Amino acid sequence: MSIETLPADEHGGENVQRWAARGLPVPPGWRIHRADVAGLGHEALIRRLGALPGLFAGDRYWVLHQGTMNESSQRESLLNLDSDDALAAALGALFRREPAPAQVVVQALPRQRAAGVLFTRHPLRQDLSHMVVEGVVDGGAERQRLIFDEAGRLVYHSDSEREALEQVVGGERLLALGEQLRTLFDRPQAGEWVFDGDTLWLLQTLPVGSLPVPREVWVRRAAPALFNQAVTPLWYTLAGRWLKTRFWTPLAARRGWTDLARVEPYRRQHSHLYRNGEFFRRLLPDHPGAVDKVPPAWQPPATDNDPPASPPGRWRRARMGLELAWLARQLGRWRDPATDRERLWRGLMALDRLGERLARLDGELSYLILPDLLAGRRRPLPLAALLDEGEADALRAVLAGDQAALDASPLRPGADPVHAPLREKPAQWGSLRPARRTLDLAEPALPATLERWLVPWRRARRLRFELGERLRRLLRAGAAVRVNEGLLAHPDDVFFLYFDELWALWMERRLPASAAGEVLGQRKLRYLEDAHAGAPDWKMDRIGFGFGGGGRPSPVLRGSGLCPGRVEGPLRRLCSAWGLNRLQPGDIIVVDQVDPSWVPWLAQAGGLVIAGRDPCNAAAALAVAAGIPAVWGVSDVMHSVVDGQEAELDGEGELKVKS
Repeated sequence: MSIETLPADEHGGENVQRWAARGLPVPPGWRIHRADVAGLGHEALIRRLGALPGLFAGDRYWVLHQGTMNESSQRESLLNLDSDDALAAALGALFRREPAPAQVVVQALPRQRAAGVLFTRHPLRQDLSHMVVEGVVDGGAERQRLIFDEAGRLVYHSDSEREALEQVVGGERLLALGEQLRTLFDRPQAGEWVFDGDTLWLLQTLPVGSLPVPREVWVRRAAPALFNQAVTPLWYTLAGRWLKTRFWTPLAARRGWTDLARVEPYRRQHSHLYRNGEFFRRLLPDHPGAVDKVPPAWQPPATDNDPPASPPGRWRRARMGLELAWLARQLGRWRDPATDRERLWRGLMALDRLGERLARLDGELSYLILPDLLAGRRRPLPLAALLDEGEADALRAVLAGDQAALDASPLRPGADPVHAPLREKPAQWGSLRPARRTLDLAEPALPATLERWLVPWRRARRLRFELGERLRRLLRAGAAVRVNEGLLAHPDDVFFLYFDELWALWMERRLPASAAGEVLGQRKLRYLEDAHAGAPDWKMDRIGFGFGGGGRPSPVLRGSGLCPGRVEGPLRRLCSAWGLNRLQPGDIIVVDQVDPSWVPWLAQAGGLVIAGRDPCNAAAALAVAAGIPAVWGVSDVMHSVVDGQEAELDGEGELKVKS
């Protein structure tokens, strides 16, 4: 019996045959039966192995497949043998033992330059679709790691005293193999590979066992400029209820999502508002803009044939314009009520009703229409398309050094009523310094449909801020009365009550035990800590992913170049409006989500590093308009740098953190 060469065969009995038939770079292999070597001496077996057809010339080594590692595993046990002599000895020992296998598979390879494992999706992070490669360069025991993002950019590599893995193997080869594995298998794969200096060979691949599909998903990033920072308990119970009752509940009813009728769309954790990912999964078939609001395991395979979503017609836009105009008139006519209990409460209920009506429009614009229109866009929107008049005025005042205009500005850095306008001299007011920059607003024209829908989106956002300002004045007026009665220590404490606690305070003139003074103090402290540290991007099956608040520095972080230029300076992570007062001119500001109202502060940045690639990100738009060196799409940056570290930013796409 002769040693059997394994041909590529889609229906073959060996994995390597089926993989080769799919076009994967599998090394030549043979099936050796026990009878093939029976009666052969050691030297004769060496000669027979060396005469096999298709062998590599010169030095080579062998891989001996010993079967699955255990009954429940799909992983094969592979034995590396560095010579024909070693393989002959191993075969003799294997076939002499009892019980002996009837046959084994061997593969031949040239001498390796590097070897390792390629994960088509991050093996530990369910929130990332990044490809991770781990490997060792020949002659060393030091394991190196490479991480490529979904666009194929090398975004991380570990420091090494030996030759860099990406230089030895080549990132293009690794990406090509990863793309093959992604395309050919319906589950994330872990492929064991070997590089011989010319070809990247695949030894085996198996599903990544550490990536189960999450059952419950909560996402923090889910809409442009909507709940993008820490929120107080009161704003959560107001705005979260508005969107639930007037947007999500009617939407679920119209679409027949009966199982979601009693499911909460929002949850407040780490002082941030999280959205239930199940609602966005239901939107995916009709709304491509929802795809980045669900984790990679829930995302459908990408295809180029998916038709773009059609935006609502002009009559819907006209009706929305009329509703927004009515809300604007109602807020414009608003007058602060007298400070007696009944009138203040009736005023609060009137604003509450306006908030519900606005939430229906805000939800449709921020969750459905605008994300669909922006799906696939690779550049930020023009800055002028994102700012309202008050924000643009404040930015011009900063650029001109007009302190008087800033002192009188009604600009607030968040819709939450806890945020005071600049004219009240909040903590952030002191960090607004002149930024001598020239804005270049000559951006290419936007598609007409997108331009038309940005108008109501900006208006709805402005109304949300105006509503928050009126709520602020009313709530502080009522809280001042309770301070005089000794029920509250400070008027701002009212923002840290939940709505039922506010009702008891207001109507029953008592502070519930759940909101005792010590409890309120703890809530305020936790809120400020969370506002400075940030929160995980995702909560999946009760585990937080991403945005851990620093502490795990990476030496090199890469993204897409946004605005060219090189700058050095300290890193300053900005997670919420409360971090604006810590900014210094020349800082390299690291952000994830930002509110357009932060732009006057961001103008003093030496450089900008942006975690995502949201076209509505005002920091990205400012970088382009003001020529600030910037990169974006640095996916993991918010928890890969430590605040205050010195760094060098290259606007072509790289951030180097200095040790």
